[in-house]
This record gives sequence, C-alpha cells and structure tokens, in this order.
Amino acid sequence: MTDSQTASAAFDGMVREDFPASKPAVELAVELTDDALIEMSLAGSEESFETLIRRHHRRVFSIARHFFRSPETVEDIVQETFAKVFFSLSSYRRGASFVQWLARIAVNNCYDELRRRKKRNESLITELSEDEETWLENKLAKPAFEIHLNEKERARAAEIAGKLLEQLQPEDRIILILLHGEDNSVKEISAMLGWSEAKVKIRAFRARHAMRRALTRLRLSEKRVESKK
Repeated sequence: MTDSQTASAAFDGMVREDFPASKPAVELAVELTDDALIEMSLAGSEESFETLIRRHHRRVFSIARHFFRSPETVEDIVQETFAKVFFSLSSYRRGASFVQWLARIAVNNCYDELRRRKKRNESLITELSEDEETWLENKLAKPAFEIHLNEKERARAAEIAGKLLEQLQPEDRIILILLHGEDNSVKEISAMLGWSEAKVKIRAFRARHAMRRALTRLRLSEKRVESKK
C-alpha cells in the first residue's frame, strides 16, 4: 500500500462532511488562517489538519463532482486529495494561496483518474435521448447572446453537457470543466495545470470543437441504431 493509500484509509472518516466537530476545531476554523493551521499541522496537531479539511471539503468535493458522477469516485478523489495535501504540506509556500494550491492537487487527481480510465479503455459514453438531442440542437442553432435559460433549462443544459463531456479526451474535458463548470479564469487554469496561458486558450478552442464533434458522433451512432431496427 502506498503512502497516499495509507493516508486515504486513515482519513476515511475525517474527510466526510458529517464527522463530529470538536470545540477546539471549530474555534480554530474561526480564528486561524490557513497558513497558521498548516504550521500547527506540521507540528503534529491533528485538530489543525482536521480544521483545514472542514474548511475546504466543499471546494474539493465540488471540483471532483464536476468530473465524475459516481459518488464513490468523488469520495475517493476527495480522500486522495487531502491525503496528498497532508504529505505535501511541507512543500507549500507560505503566503501563497492555499485554496489555489489545494485546487491544483484536486484537479490533477481528477486528471490522473481520467487518464487511467482512458488507458484502461473504459467506456464513459452516455447517449443522449431524442428529446435531449433536439433541445441541445435548438440551443446550439442560436447565437450565444440570444440564449436565455431559466433555472430548469440550466439544469437540463448541465446534464446534457455532462453526457457530452464524458466522451472527450481528458485534456479537453478538464479545460472545459475548469473554464465553464468551475468558472476559472485562463490565468487560474494556467496556475492549476502548469500550462502557459496561450496553451490554455488553444486547448479551450480545440475542446469546444471536440464537444461539437462528440454531439455529431452521437447523432450518427443513434441513426445507425435506428436503421438496424
């Protein structure tokens, strides 16, 4: 078992949202900065690291949830992220943004998992229903400035987009999720992935085209199925 796996097992209960809060941990969360909690964690304070987990659990969960639908996979990503954070605390540069540093670890964990699945040739394709395809086609036919979605339509758009994203290459998927799902800037994505801003922009352009091609492939696939009936 690797160090990260060992830590993941040790943190199994700690990283869940519903673990009980001790009074000291709550007080620390209110009074101390992330950097102060990191210093105390490095000195051996378990409560300090527990407080860091509490403070940032939702952020890591949100990132993982944008990449994977399975609750089990999301939970695994969350646990692995905080395990890596624990073992990497000494390398964190004080005064930098801990949130950005944490997000970068979480994003890279998601990226690694996507690449592992690709290597194993796991199928991530989820077909669109006829109604979903028609709805999306109608929206894509309009200029962006003419598209006004209500709350129900936004939820439907997110579901359909998720199905299409599942068919993209890991690099395309990650850039679209960070840019449009997480609302990160090009500069923020550059820092997270270690890419130049120019590369982020080029990859985003290619990813949008890849998503349209994914929709085209779905249409062709569904037509072939229909023709065989």
